[in-house]
Amino acid sequence: MTAKRVIKLALFSGSVFATGDTIAQHLDLWSSGLQSDRSKTTTGDRSGFGSNAAKGGISGYNPAQTLRFFVYGCTFAPVSYKWHAFLNTRFPLIKPTTEVEKLFSLRHVASSRVGTVLKRVAVDQTVFAPLATGAFIVGMGVLEGQGPDALLERIRLQYPKFLLAGYVVWPAAQLVNFSLVPLAYRVPFGSVVSLFWNTYLSWENARTRRQQMALHGSQSPVGSSQASSVDSPA
Repeated sequence: MTAKRVIKLALFSGSVFATGDTIAQHLDLWSSGLQSDRSKTTTGDRSGFGSNAAKGGISGYNPAQTLRFFVYGCTFAPVSYKWHAFLNTRFPLIKPTTEVEKLFSLRHVASSRVGTVLKRVAVDQTVFAPLATGAFIVGMGVLEGQGPDALLERIRLQYPKFLLAGYVVWPAAQLVNFSLVPLAYRVPFGSVVSLFWNTYLSWENARTRRQQMALHGSQSPVGSSQASSVDSPA
Protein backbone atom coordinates (compact mmCIF):
# COMPACT_ATOMS: atom_id res chain seq x y z
CA MET A 1 0.00 0.00 0.00
CA THR A 2 1.34 3.43 -0.98
CA ALA A 3 1.86 6.23 1.55
CA LYS A 4 -0.89 8.25 -0.13
CA ARG A 5 -3.38 5.42 0.32
CA VAL A 6 -2.34 4.96 3.96
CA ILE A 7 -3.03 8.64 4.60
CA LYS A 8 -6.44 8.40 2.93
CA LEU A 9 -7.24 5.29 4.95
CA ALA A 10 -6.17 6.97 8.19
CA LEU A 11 -8.22 10.11 7.51
CA PHE A 12 -11.29 8.03 6.60
CA SER A 13 -10.98 5.97 9.76
CA GLY A 14 -10.41 9.07 11.89
CA SER A 15 -13.49 10.71 10.39
CA VAL A 16 -15.61 7.66 11.21
CA PHE A 17 -14.35 7.63 14.81
CA ALA A 18 -15.07 11.36 15.12
CA THR A 19 -18.56 10.97 13.63
CA GLY A 20 -19.39 8.17 16.06
CA ASP A 21 -18.28 10.34 18.97
CA THR A 22 -20.31 13.32 17.71
CA ILE A 23 -23.45 11.19 17.47
CA ALA A 24 -22.85 9.75 20.95
CA GLN A 25 -22.29 13.16 22.53
CA HIS A 26 -25.47 14.60 21.08
CA LEU A 27 -27.51 11.53 22.05
CA ASP A 28 -26.11 11.74 25.58
CA LEU A 29 -26.78 15.46 25.85
CA TRP A 30 -30.26 15.11 24.39
CA SER A 31 -31.16 12.33 26.83
CA SER A 32 -29.75 14.41 29.70
CA GLY A 33 -31.98 17.28 28.61
CA LEU A 34 -35.01 15.00 28.65
CA GLN A 35 -34.09 13.82 32.15
CA SER A 36 -33.81 17.42 33.29
CA ASP A 37 -37.26 18.20 31.86
CA ARG A 38 -38.71 15.14 33.59
CA SER A 39 -37.18 16.33 36.85
CA LYS A 40 -38.82 19.74 36.41
CA THR A 41 -42.13 18.03 35.76
CA THR A 42 -41.78 16.05 38.99
CA THR A 43 -40.90 19.12 41.06
CA GLY A 44 -43.47 21.36 39.36
CA ASP A 45 -40.85 23.75 37.99
CA ARG A 46 -41.97 24.64 34.44
CA SER A 47 -39.37 27.36 33.80
CA GLY A 48 -37.48 26.66 30.60
CA PHE A 49 -39.39 23.43 30.16
CA GLY A 50 -38.59 21.70 26.88
CA SER A 51 -35.51 23.77 26.18
CA ASN A 52 -32.95 21.42 27.73
CA ALA A 53 -33.49 18.58 25.27
CA ALA A 54 -33.54 20.98 22.36
CA LYS A 55 -30.45 23.00 23.29
CA GLY A 56 -28.34 20.56 25.27
CA GLY A 57 -26.87 18.79 22.26
CA ILE A 58 -25.47 22.09 20.95
CA SER A 59 -24.38 24.02 24.03
CA GLY A 60 -22.77 21.04 25.78
CA TYR A 61 -20.87 19.59 22.84
CA ASN A 62 -17.17 18.92 23.55
CA PRO A 63 -15.08 19.22 20.34
CA ALA A 64 -11.88 18.25 22.19
CA GLN A 65 -13.28 14.77 22.78
CA THR A 66 -14.19 14.42 19.10
CA LEU A 67 -10.65 15.47 18.18
CA ARG A 68 -9.27 12.76 20.46
CA PHE A 69 -11.41 10.16 18.70
CA PHE A 70 -10.23 11.47 15.32
CA VAL A 71 -6.57 11.22 16.32
CA TYR A 72 -7.02 7.71 17.68
CA GLY A 73 -8.89 6.61 14.55
CA CYS A 74 -6.13 7.94 12.29
CA THR A 75 -3.52 6.09 14.35
CA PHE A 76 -5.46 2.84 14.50
CA ALA A 77 -6.20 2.46 10.76
CA PRO A 78 -2.66 1.58 9.53
CA VAL A 79 -2.27 -0.96 12.34
CA SER A 80 -5.60 -2.53 11.43
CA TYR A 81 -4.61 -2.73 7.75
CA LYS A 82 -1.31 -4.44 8.61
CA TRP A 83 -3.23 -6.98 10.69
CA HIS A 84 -5.66 -7.72 7.87
CA ALA A 85 -2.74 -8.10 5.46
CA PHE A 86 -1.10 -10.57 7.86
CA LEU A 87 -4.28 -12.65 8.10
CA ASN A 88 -4.63 -12.54 4.32
CA THR A 89 -1.10 -13.92 3.91
CA ARG A 90 -1.18 -16.38 6.79
CA PHE A 91 -4.57 -17.84 5.85
CA PRO A 92 -4.90 -17.49 2.05
CA LEU A 93 -8.12 -18.42 0.30
CA ILE A 94 -7.84 -21.26 -2.22
CA LYS A 95 -9.13 -20.36 -5.66
CA PRO A 96 -9.59 -22.77 -8.58
CA THR A 97 -7.04 -21.99 -11.28
CA THR A 98 -8.19 -24.24 -14.13
CA GLU A 99 -11.49 -25.22 -15.69
CA VAL A 100 -11.02 -28.78 -14.40
CA GLU A 101 -10.65 -27.53 -10.84
CA LYS A 102 -13.70 -25.36 -11.28
CA LEU A 103 -15.75 -28.36 -12.42
CA PHE A 104 -14.51 -31.10 -10.09
CA SER A 105 -13.09 -29.35 -7.02
CA LEU A 106 -15.84 -26.83 -6.32
CA ARG A 107 -16.98 -28.55 -3.15
CA HIS A 108 -13.41 -28.88 -1.88
CA VAL A 109 -12.64 -25.25 -2.65
CA ALA A 110 -15.82 -24.06 -0.96
CA SER A 111 -15.12 -26.16 2.12
CA SER A 112 -11.54 -24.92 2.28
CA ARG A 113 -12.68 -21.32 1.87
CA VAL A 114 -15.16 -21.58 4.76
CA GLY A 115 -12.49 -23.16 6.96
CA THR A 116 -9.99 -20.42 6.13
CA VAL A 117 -12.48 -17.64 6.86
CA LEU A 118 -13.38 -19.23 10.20
CA LYS A 119 -9.68 -19.46 11.08
CA ARG A 120 -9.24 -15.77 10.27
CA VAL A 121 -12.20 -14.81 12.44
CA ALA A 122 -11.03 -17.04 15.31
CA VAL A 123 -7.49 -15.61 15.29
CA ASP A 124 -8.80 -12.05 14.90
CA GLN A 125 -11.15 -12.34 17.86
CA THR A 126 -8.76 -14.18 20.19
CA VAL A 127 -5.60 -12.19 19.42
CA PHE A 128 -6.36 -8.81 17.88
CA ALA A 129 -9.69 -7.98 19.54
CA PRO A 130 -8.38 -8.14 23.15
CA LEU A 131 -5.30 -6.09 22.20
CA ALA A 132 -7.33 -3.51 20.23
CA THR A 133 -9.79 -3.13 23.12
CA GLY A 134 -6.98 -2.48 25.59
CA ALA A 135 -5.25 -0.11 23.18
CA PHE A 136 -8.42 1.96 22.79
CA ILE A 137 -8.95 2.30 26.55
CA VAL A 138 -5.34 3.20 27.27
CA GLY A 139 -5.02 5.41 24.19
CA MET A 140 -8.08 7.49 25.01
CA GLY A 141 -6.96 7.80 28.63
CA VAL A 142 -3.53 9.03 27.57
CA LEU A 143 -5.06 11.55 25.14
CA GLU A 144 -7.22 12.83 28.02
CA GLY A 145 -4.09 13.32 30.14
CA GLN A 146 -4.78 10.58 32.68
CA GLY A 147 -1.99 9.11 34.76
CA PRO A 148 -1.19 5.47 35.61
CA ASP A 149 -3.66 5.15 38.51
CA ALA A 150 -6.54 6.55 36.49
CA LEU A 151 -5.65 4.35 33.52
CA LEU A 152 -5.69 1.22 35.67
CA GLU A 153 -9.05 2.23 37.09
CA ARG A 154 -10.34 2.89 33.59
CA ILE A 155 -9.21 -0.54 32.40
CA ARG A 156 -10.97 -2.15 35.35
CA LEU A 157 -14.21 -0.32 34.58
CA GLN A 158 -14.21 -0.63 30.79
CA TYR A 159 -12.20 -3.60 29.56
CA PRO A 160 -14.54 -6.51 30.40
CA LYS A 161 -17.60 -4.55 29.25
CA PHE A 162 -16.06 -3.46 25.93
CA LEU A 163 -14.59 -6.89 25.16
CA LEU A 164 -17.87 -8.75 25.78
CA ALA A 165 -19.86 -6.18 23.80
CA GLY A 166 -17.36 -6.50 20.95
CA TYR A 167 -17.90 -10.25 20.82
CA VAL A 168 -21.57 -9.59 20.13
CA VAL A 169 -20.80 -7.34 17.14
CA TRP A 170 -17.47 -8.17 15.55
CA PRO A 171 -17.41 -11.94 14.87
CA ALA A 172 -20.38 -11.64 12.48
CA ALA A 173 -19.02 -8.45 10.92
CA GLN A 174 -15.58 -9.98 10.38
CA LEU A 175 -17.12 -13.14 8.94
CA VAL A 176 -18.59 -10.97 6.17
CA ASN A 177 -15.43 -8.88 5.92
CA PHE A 178 -13.02 -11.80 5.51
CA SER A 179 -15.18 -13.78 3.13
CA LEU A 180 -16.62 -11.15 0.78
CA VAL A 181 -14.60 -7.92 1.00
CA PRO A 182 -11.25 -7.48 -0.86
CA LEU A 183 -8.22 -6.72 1.32
CA ALA A 184 -7.96 -3.08 0.21
CA TYR A 185 -11.51 -2.39 1.41
CA ARG A 186 -11.56 -4.37 4.65
CA VAL A 187 -10.49 -1.48 6.87
CA PRO A 188 -13.09 0.88 5.30
CA PHE A 189 -15.75 -1.82 5.73
CA GLY A 190 -14.72 -2.22 9.36
CA SER A 191 -14.82 1.55 9.77
CA VAL A 192 -18.42 1.68 8.53
CA VAL A 193 -19.40 -0.95 11.10
CA SER A 194 -17.34 1.05 13.59
CA LEU A 195 -19.60 4.07 13.11
CA PHE A 196 -22.16 2.31 15.30
CA TRP A 197 -19.52 0.66 17.47
CA ASN A 198 -17.67 3.94 18.10
CA THR A 199 -20.94 5.61 19.05
CA TYR A 200 -21.30 2.98 21.75
CA LEU A 201 -17.64 3.33 22.81
CA SER A 202 -17.95 7.09 23.10
CA TRP A 203 -21.15 6.78 25.11
CA GLU A 204 -19.54 4.33 27.55
CA ASN A 205 -16.31 6.36 27.60
CA ALA A 206 -18.22 9.42 28.80
CA ARG A 207 -20.07 7.34 31.41
CA THR A 208 -16.77 5.99 32.76
CA ARG A 209 -15.30 9.48 33.07
CA ARG A 210 -18.37 10.60 35.00
CA GLN A 211 -18.03 7.56 37.26
CA GLN A 212 -14.39 8.38 37.90
CA MET A 213 -15.17 12.01 38.69
CA ALA A 214 -18.02 10.96 40.98
CA LEU A 215 -15.68 8.59 42.84
CA HIS A 216 -13.03 11.28 43.29
CA GLY A 217 -15.25 14.31 43.76
CA SER A 218 -15.12 17.32 41.48
CA GLN A 219 -11.41 16.85 40.85
CA SER A 220 -10.07 15.13 37.75
CA PRO A 221 -9.72 11.32 37.93
CA VAL A 222 -6.95 9.87 40.08
CA GLY A 223 -3.55 10.15 38.47
CA SER A 224 -4.65 12.64 35.83
CA SER A 225 -1.95 15.13 34.97
CA GLN A 226 -4.51 17.86 34.33
CA ALA A 227 -8.14 18.63 35.02
CA SER A 228 -10.38 18.14 32.02
CA SER A 229 -13.94 19.16 31.33
CA VAL A 230 -16.71 16.59 31.61
CA ASP A 231 -17.46 15.11 28.18
CA SER A 232 -21.20 15.01 28.79
CA PRO A 233 -23.45 16.23 31.59
CA ALA A 234 -24.52 13.68 34.16
